[in-house]
Amino acid sequence: MAAAAPLDAAPTSADRHCFHCGNAVPRGADFGIVIGGVRRAMCCPGCRAVAGMISESGMAAFYEHRTGYSERPTEAPAADEQLRVYDDPAVAATFTDTDEQGLRHARLLLGGVSCAACTWLIEHTLQRIDGVASANVNLQHSRLDIALDPDRVALSSIFARLEALGYRAQPFVAQARRELLDRDYRRNLRRLAVAGLGMMQVGMFAIALHAGDLQGIAAEHQSLMRWVSLVIASFVVLFSARTFFENAWRHLRAGALVMDLPVALAIGLAWLASGWATFSGGGQVYFDSVVMFTFFLLLGRFLEQRVRRRFQLNWYDVESDLPTAVRYRRGDGWVSGPRIGLQSGDVVLVPAGTTLPVDGTVLRGRSSVREDTFNGEQQPRMVGPGDGVFAGTLNLEGGLEVSASGPFSATRLAALQQSVGRASGEKPRLWRLADRVSGWFVLGVLLTTALTALAWSQIAPEKALWISLSVLVISCPCALALATPTALTSAASALRRRGVLVHGENALEALGRADHVVFDKTGSLTRGQLALARIAPLADERPESLAAAGAALQRASRHPVARVFDEVAAAGGFDELTYHIGAGVSGRQQGRQWRMGSAAFCRELAPTLPPAPPQSLYWVALVREAQPLAWFGFTDPVREDAAPLLAELQAGGLGSSILSGDTPARVAELGAQLGIPEALGGLSPEQKLEQLEALQARGKVVAAVGDGLNDGPLLARADASFAVAEATDLARAQADFVIEHGDLGAMGLAWRTARLCRRIVWQNMAWALAYNICAIPLAALGYVPPWAAAIGMSASSLLVVLNSLRLTRSSAT
Repeated sequence: MAAAAPLDAAPTSADRHCFHCGNAVPRGADFGIVIGGVRRAMCCPGCRAVAGMISESGMAAFYEHRTGYSERPTEAPAADEQLRVYDDPAVAATFTDTDEQGLRHARLLLGGVSCAACTWLIEHTLQRIDGVASANVNLQHSRLDIALDPDRVALSSIFARLEALGYRAQPFVAQARRELLDRDYRRNLRRLAVAGLGMMQVGMFAIALHAGDLQGIAAEHQSLMRWVSLVIASFVVLFSARTFFENAWRHLRAGALVMDLPVALAIGLAWLASGWATFSGGGQVYFDSVVMFTFFLLLGRFLEQRVRRRFQLNWYDVESDLPTAVRYRRGDGWVSGPRIGLQSGDVVLVPAGTTLPVDGTVLRGRSSVREDTFNGEQQPRMVGPGDGVFAGTLNLEGGLEVSASGPFSATRLAALQQSVGRASGEKPRLWRLADRVSGWFVLGVLLTTALTALAWSQIAPEKALWISLSVLVISCPCALALATPTALTSAASALRRRGVLVHGENALEALGRADHVVFDKTGSLTRGQLALARIAPLADERPESLAAAGAALQRASRHPVARVFDEVAAAGGFDELTYHIGAGVSGRQQGRQWRMGSAAFCRELAPTLPPAPPQSLYWVALVREAQPLAWFGFTDPVREDAAPLLAELQAGGLGSSILSGDTPARVAELGAQLGIPEALGGLSPEQKLEQLEALQARGKVVAAVGDGLNDGPLLARADASFAVAEATDLARAQADFVIEHGDLGAMGLAWRTARLCRRIVWQNMAWALAYNICAIPLAALGYVPPWAAAIGMSASSLLVVLNSLRLTRSSAT
């Protein structure tokens, strides 16, 4: 602790507030210490301990450079039991990694970092700890990257030191997949930019060279432009087009002929031929064709990747929503430990408002759990002793003691992860058709080029090389390679402007072939929120007054039913409002007792309460003293645009089904209302997947629509899939189409666009093949000079692009 100030030190006006955190100093408190030769007032022992540590560490200059007060530290800065959880190797592995030198690199998220002085303080404090190799704070992201020797310093002591400084620290869980996507995105953007700049520069020289072939050009000017074009094109080929060569070589080693192989051959051979012509001073150069081809292919792939990247999430992020540390029973007390260390039989404490960490059985406590993770339904399930609960579901109302049935690997959530992985791995790709065509096509082109070279070596050896190159250039599969990605990119861009995001490679083509659609119920065909559908009075009371009484009682409730009454004017005079977990609410008005909730709860006050009406609604009773007053029926309203969409799809020859986790009666009623003959309810995610696979086994091309985590396997396995605007992250990640504004009519737009896109893809491929069939014989006979071959190849590609742009205009109407 810093030395005490002299007794006669004069206080300043600033002493009314804590020098460290800025809070008011309690009257009569004496926690001040000397910092920089001046006695400073402190509001509590915590601030005094932090300020003393800063001063004793020789870093009092922190207070001179800070731009605001620091946060008030916790009263106990030492590494307590909670912090020691991070020393567990399994927990540490979730946010750290170890390098070859044995140093552990951790990434922490910091709270309370507000200025550059904070970063200076944290870095200098941590770097003075024995065993810390480096510490760097990113102020913009409030992130600390630290490297330490685990044999000399524990992670818990780092957390403790940060808390002692007044900063809140927690693991910054690395999203490895997302970071990889970001790196790929930046790299592809750089490649595209280089190819675009190269295309503009080489294009200017190409125009002059082609004009010189017709009108004449000085030899030295021609040579200069060729050499400059060689330098620029070489950089484009080596940097931007590198991805084509790498991919083609990887597949070639595996014995596969993919689209990137003819692309790489076309780029490489045209570049080599042009380079040879530049060195030898004779023949034609095709640098403009090389860089243009590279740019257009990279542009199509980049735009497609950009759409996918926006919502491409790692499924295993779902597990990160589970608590890292949990409280579980050891002997007669409760201790903290890592969630992943739980085993069968461990008793876990689950407070209200937290996510259950494991599957298990409730031992003590009563509450309600929201299980839309698995069944897609917002209505919570009441649980008590003996009831089963599942990891990933939310405990809404009261604390629970749960006996774990096993580790996370044995949970239902883990099984759902495996279902998604299996379904995603089996999904087909749109490129297979084009790759098969291009694979055989490139063999034909190489054979034709070889035969042409052999024939002209006998007829006119001096023309053999350039005529063979004309054959190769004019037959370059630019148009064939662009046929699919340009159409997909145009369609995806048009749909994106209309609020539909496309990020599935097979999505548009598969949707264009779809002949059956399966819908989830809650949140897809319905709004996913309860609404009051009916009030059934049981006494001589007006529905308006009954609703007002219900609104007054529901002010004490945390149940989803309470939200329905947010816009209803509450009746006055109610007091002693009490929320009864898993039962309902109670209150008093003018000395009379009221209850609203389940039938059993209300019958305790009004034994004559009759059964709920037979209509398939979610019923809640209202009673007063011994008098039943009303039944309130709630429903999940159908989306207004659901019926028009189904009519459009049925008119187009598509069948439809509902696969839902809701009760069979409610699902059947919805199916009858919308004219859907096959409406199945009470299905688990695995059963939904089985129903989908059964349809596909019958030869159906199935599109799926969902919004919940439980729909992940269904959306991943479907030939084409949609997630509505309110969908969970998993549903959005697994779906091929994301409807941003929740308008189901946008699905009809996507379907029409997909059918048109499929037709245009076939038109593009037909044109590309027809062009080559006509142009290759002319080039092989020597009627097409190399410069004309380059122009023909470019014109063919441009025609494919312009045809694909029709999708933009058609989708916008």
